[in-house]
Amino acid sequence: MDLLKRRLTFGDELIPALVASAPKNIRPSRKMTVTPIPGTNREVVEMEDAWENYDQPYEMFVGDGSPDSIQSALDDVARVLSKKGWQTLLDDYNPDYYRLAYFPGNFQADNRKTRVSTFELVFRCRAEWFLISGNTPENIGSGEKIFNPTAYSSKPLIHIEGSGNGNLTVNGTTMAFTNIGDYLNIDCDEMDVYRLPAENRNDRMTGEFPTLKSGDNIVSFTGGITSVTITPKWFII
Repeated sequence: MDLLKRRLTFGDELIPALVASAPKNIRPSRKMTVTPIPGTNREVVEMEDAWENYDQPYEMFVGDGSPDSIQSALDDVARVLSKKGWQTLLDDYNPDYYRLAYFPGNFQADNRKTRVSTFELVFRCRAEWFLISGNTPENIGSGEKIFNPTAYSSKPLIHIEGSGNGNLTVNGTTMAFTNIGDYLNIDCDEMDVYRLPAENRNDRMTGEFPTLKSGDNIVSFTGGITSVTITPKWFII
């Protein structure tokens, strides 16, 4: 890869501009509540198992010496950034990871009549740096293990196939399903059970949504469940 031509991908599109320099490697703060103890120098600190979202800046530039081409490129940058909601954000400096982000504001480019126009893009990012490898679905047999290579518990996407009723257990956490009807998708991050394209099936499940802890995770299923596929969504902070 040409080190002078690093790029950003937002959603499913390359942003038509180049990254001018390596971005700051920002790591999020843990969510916590701090309560001072009156009359002392001490504080009560309650730490959550969650982290704050954060702003990630990138210094960008476009230009080949033509004011018209710069204007066109900036218009195209604005079009790509206009995507609504959370999108995947990938940069060439960190090819093994992606983040979930949205673009909340405007950007201000310098004088378009110069040979190059520079500007800053600031994305609002979720705390996680997701591993690209964690987006690969894994077919898991009953009684088999799936290994989490990170130090953090992930919230997977699970696809089950079968019919009738069945139970799925991950590390002792059991989900009971009724009327599976060929297949169900279970999004443990969104806490949602559904069928494509957008059929709510939360009434088909009872129990808790599991996580995949660091290290080995034991998966088992019974009843009418015949197949389980897990997209683990590994991440680091």
